[in-house]
Amino acid sequence: TAAFVDDVLSLILFSILFALRGSLTFLTFLPLICGCIFMALAVVAAVKVWPPLIEWLLSKIPETKANANVTRHHEVLWLLMFIVLLAYAFITHLCGTHLWGCFIAGMSFAMRHEAHHVWARQVKHITCWLIRIFFAATLAWAIPIDKLFSFDAFW
Repeated sequence: TAAFVDDVLSLILFSILFALRGSLTFLTFLPLICGCIFMALAVVAAVKVWPPLIEWLLSKIPETKANANVTRHHEVLWLLMFIVLLAYAFITHLCGTHLWGCFIAGMSFAMRHEAHHVWARQVKHITCWLIRIFFAATLAWAIPIDKLFSFDAFW
């Protein structure tokens, strides 16, 4: 729980830091206050609303691929996680930073045992390629090729 609180406080301080540019008025901090209220409500929903809602939703959908690696319930759970991720990210983007929403969306499914497995299985290949692109766009292009392949670099 200490790491969780640390992450939440870091995200709040990150938003405060970016809100401090320009003039300071009450409207400067209004999105942050709304974001903190949304975060508190989403934490309660993650514990009290999402677990029974997911159970209810999955009970209404028949399992047609029970022996498959990715079952129908896994597909529905992944779709629900993705929709919640986009919705929470959009809401908190209006409140300061989309990172709050991404964090809260992940937290909303933490009580569901197979949620991490389903998410990791579905986004594994995309994540692998995005990491390669991110590395190429940040670190790899920052290397000066003329100095890397110079005589001084080898000797």
